Parts: sequence; C-alpha cells; structure tokens
Amino acid sequence: MIYKVLGFDYIFDIEFFQLCIVAASLGFFSKFLISLLKIDNFVTGTYQNFVFTILPVTGLVITSTISNNIALSLGMVGALSIVRFRTPIKNPLELVIYFYLITLGIITNVNPSNAVNFTIFFAIVLLTVEAYKAIGLKLNLNIEKIEFFNYYLRIELKTEQSDLKYANNLLHTSFNGNYYIYNLGFSDQKEAYALLENIKKDNILNYNIDKSS
Repeated sequence: MIYKVLGFDYIFDIEFFQLCIVAASLGFFSKFLISLLKIDNFVTGTYQNFVFTILPVTGLVITSTISNNIALSLGMVGALSIVRFRTPIKNPLELVIYFYLITLGIITNVNPSNAVNFTIFFAIVLLTVEAYKAIGLKLNLNIEKIEFFNYYLRIELKTEQSDLKYANNLLHTSFNGNYYIYNLGFSDQKEAYALLENIKKDNILNYNIDKSS
C-alpha cells in the first residue's frame, strides 16, 4: 500500500531513531552547559535550542546516508567545499560551536560511545577554561574580561571605516572582496543607531540589529 502511494517501501528503523535521540540529547546537553556558564551571548536567534538539537542530527543523517556510497560521498565533499555560512558570525566561539555540533553528529553515527566521550571532554574543557578565568580574575592575572551585549549590529560598508576597525566593542570584521563587514556589540539599541548616524548613508550597503536572547 505504501509502495503504491509513495513509490518506496517504508521501514521503521529503531536503531536510526535511537542514534538521532542520542545526537539530539548530546547537543541539547551542550546547550544547557553553555547557558549554565552564561557564555551563550553569541546566540542571538530565538530558536537556539532547536539549533543545538537538530544540527548534530543533521550531521548524523548526512554521514549515515553517504557512508556506503563512494560517488555520493565525493559529491558531498565537493558540495560542502563551496558552502558558506550565510548567517553572520558575530563571535569566533559561535563558529567553533557549529563545527562541534556537526562533528558530534558524525561521531554519533560512527561510534555513539565516542560521541558521549567527546561531549564529556567538551564539558571538561569548558569548565576548566571557566575555572581558569575565575581564578585569573581573582589573582589579577592578564585575562580579558568578557563584556555581554544586549544588541548586535552587523553592517556592510563600501569602504573601510577606520573608527569601527579599532572600536572597543568590535566583535568581528571581514572583507569579502566587495564590501567590508563589521560586527559590533552594544548595551543599548540607541547606541547602535547613534553609530549608524555617524556613517555616511551612501557608504552603507546593508545593516541589521539583533537583540541578544
């Protein structure tokens, strides 16, 4: 009946579902740990819980699909080599977390036990870094204090803006060959709009202001 309607025979694979649950659970645990340590200010979207649970599962599904097909594997490598993050990266930690979640899904498909170990290792490293930061601040060591922002401005300019390049609240800057990209953090939304008013209108290609979750 299903074959006549859909053109294929549906098979409920309980092992596949179990691996998806493992990958999603490990991703969600990672999100919980990051939120517990209050270092998730780089996540500005409202669906961050969904991202942390579905991204490892996506990596799992991709690797499980192409693992037994050499031609498909080579095609996937070629496709992934030209994929770029279209969402602006406001913090290097954000990029690290994305790759961590994808890797977590891949490991889950190969060896679920190693995926759990990898998550435990991730938690240990995260806790160690935070402990070092706390101890360093008490001992007045040369450790940079992290400033949390309520709003994030991403602006694309035709020409380089030197005052933005050396701003204290600059999070990330890049040049893609056609325009300059600046990502800055602000405690108040009015500060972001005040900065925009000081930039020539004809120099601004695009901008967006995101509120931190």
